[in-house]
Amino acid sequence: MSLIGRYSPYVEGNSFLRYVTICSVISMSIVLAVWLFFKNSLQSFEGVPISGAFLFLLVCPLIGIFGLASAPDLSLKMLEHPEREHLRYIFLFIAAILFGVFGFLLLMSNSFKNKRLMRWLMTAFFILAFAEFSWEFRHHYLYPEAMKEWISQGKKVEDFARYYDNTTVVNIGILGRLIQFSLIIWLSVYFYKLRHTNSWSPIVSVIFSLLGIITAIMIYFIQFNFPKGFEILMLFFIPGIPFFLLYWLGVALLTKSKKSGISRIQN
Repeated sequence: MSLIGRYSPYVEGNSFLRYVTICSVISMSIVLAVWLFFKNSLQSFEGVPISGAFLFLLVCPLIGIFGLASAPDLSLKMLEHPEREHLRYIFLFIAAILFGVFGFLLLMSNSFKNKRLMRWLMTAFFILAFAEFSWEFRHHYLYPEAMKEWISQGKKVEDFARYYDNTTVVNIGILGRLIQFSLIIWLSVYFYKLRHTNSWSPIVSVIFSLLGIITAIMIYFIQFNFPKGFEILMLFFIPGIPFFLLYWLGVALLTKSKKSGISRIQN
């Protein structure tokens, strides 16, 4: 990702179109590789590997996001290049869609055939998680336009962030992270119990998800005034982290299914 970061549109002189083209080529290559993987390998678990592939494909928008190599520019300078922030949230929208497809395929599979209550509960979690992602990304996608409108009304740009990302918006984000990280823990443990993943997957997912939950709770009580030395926890509030953990789960599912397929061939 550091290599693609050299082409980030945030770097002065770099072409926005060139960055989009590079990300598109990389993504198409990954999609092709995943398609070939399924075409030439056995499906070890009914329904799970296919849905897991959509989690693995989260790497495509994640590469684009982390390749930007810059935090969102929330200053007045944003209005000079609003397309950069739009691109960031387009990547996140794509990630949310992949997450939604994964959830749909999983819930429609036979994994919950005799577990109606669990299916309904997990459906509710998926809907809430997806709804918050969608609302949050739309909210921030429109940030440049809202800032422009704010300034056109003669208001101070310094007051805009406090107005646009007010307490209600932050609290919705907190609720979203609590739901999303809780769902990741649930999925990680559930797949491990089904022997669809190895033990390293839920360990990593649970640890980082708990950090995300702790961060959300801290923000609820102290806003973003983290004690010195705890500022790094802010990373767990950005939307890219839940998607990274979901990608990690996708890797675990595909890795396990590939090994099982090889074992089946050998036997």
